[in-house]
Amino acid sequence: MHLHADDIAIWIARLDEADDSALAARWRALLDGSERARELRYRLADDRRRHLLARALARTALARHTGIAPQRLRFVRGRHGKPELAGDNPGDHRFNLSHAAGVVALAVARGRALGIDTESLRARALSLGAVERNFAADEIAELRALPAAARARRTIEHWTLKEAYAKARGIGLSLPLDRFGVRVDDARLRLWMAPGFDDAPERWRLWQFLDGEDQLLALCAQHRPDAAPARIRAIACSPLRYETPIALRLLRASGEDALPLSEASGENDGCPRLAPY
Repeated sequence: MHLHADDIAIWIARLDEADDSALAARWRALLDGSERARELRYRLADDRRRHLLARALARTALARHTGIAPQRLRFVRGRHGKPELAGDNPGDHRFNLSHAAGVVALAVARGRALGIDTESLRARALSLGAVERNFAADEIAELRALPAAARARRTIEHWTLKEAYAKARGIGLSLPLDRFGVRVDDARLRLWMAPGFDDAPERWRLWQFLDGEDQLLALCAQHRPDAAPARIRAIACSPLRYETPIALRLLRASGEDALPLSEASGENDGCPRLAPY
């Protein structure tokens, strides 16, 4: 499954499809010794299943893109702990994983840094105390001004977008979270950074998707000024069992990928600007 330079693939797998013991044994056979050892260190069965699903998803999806057998893929951690492909990596494939409750999401691209984060809109929202510790002053002011129901959703939207950017940077939550943020409008996302922050907003593009009724996904990818807008493809799968293209609803985006207001309003329930798979 070849990825062009402008392509980004989002793979989505669900924990409720990971309860087949025979299939789990096939997934486990793909893993290396350290991945199998880490599975055993989890005390709870759901955590062990989630780890196994995430590792099987990463290996099988990356195998489809690189042409390397899943059990032959090797991984290393970057300076700040972000996993990367090691050794021969034709096409310079980059990836990032996220999981929340019963969903594991994987983003894959070529030659560009990227980060993905997912969360259910039904998840318990951060308390205002947690928001004040992790959000910038204008984000806190925006959230305080919203009714409680709207505040819960907007908090999750902000958090997933901030985390997707932090993961794309490869530094994670060691970034000063109160020194950058995302302005969320009806149709557009605007990444901003405080003076003196060691990055520039124009280096990145952001997208916000909805999978089904309540699974929010935030994607951040390095921008290529001279390239065409990214083509984002979504695939639902159960590793070694099935994979099928799906339509994610694009809620908002930054830069030239931002939606017209008519599309962002929800009148179009399709998948604007997602390339056919």
